[in-house]
Amino acid sequence: MNCREVSMLTLAGPGAPASRLRRTEAWLHRAMCRHCRRFWRQVRAVDRGVRAVLGRLEEEAPADLEDRIVQRVIHSKSSDR
Repeated sequence: MNCREVSMLTLAGPGAPASRLRRTEAWLHRAMCRHCRRFWRQVRAVDRGVRAVLGRLEEEAPADLEDRIVQRVIHSKSSDR
């Protein structure tokens, strides 16, 4: 595998459809390539951060947030006409 292929597989995430052989090839490439290893760590850190923020939003969101968003979208569409 080359760096581009490993990067695309990394961005696709762990749930992406890839054979065991492809995942092993990517792992071996990262073991040898410091650039891909760094990129993989960065993607994982961003993923953890996004999940943490989303988790907090779900905990802190007001119960009527979805209704308020829908009303704003409807209101903005009617005022555009």
